[in-house]
Amino acid sequence: MAVSPLDLLQRQAENAVRREVGRQSARVRRELSLVDQVRRMSGRAERAVQDAGRGLAEAARRPREAPELEELDPPGEGSRAGSGAVVCADGYVRRSPVQPYRKPKDRRWARRLIAVALLAVLALLLSMALWKSGLVRLNLF
Repeated sequence: MAVSPLDLLQRQAENAVRREVGRQSARVRRELSLVDQVRRMSGRAERAVQDAGRGLAEAARRPREAPELEELDPPGEGSRAGSGAVVCADGYVRRSPVQPYRKPKDRRWARRLIAVALLAVLALLLSMALWKSGLVRLNLF
């Protein structure tokens, strides 16, 4: 059996149709693939994050104007009852009607008393050590 030119053309046409059907079905599978959709969405999200990051970086580079400072209320006075401005040791101005500022009790006297007691105990121990060593002896009789 000889192969006629029409048979060759028919086979070529059939093969071309098969290739085209394969290409189209592969394209449809790619478009419907969940993995590909996730990849595309993650790419879009990554671009959005990069754009937002660029926007924040540009905003950070722009010079900003300092806000106007308001006058401080004197301590004990305020717009609401009991809300006075208190300037703390670090310079923070506390204005809170809910949490009043409490000053710690003055405990200098207690510290001084403890220091004096420690010095007395230290002096007693030192004198006992010197007495035991024989460097200091009192000849009373």
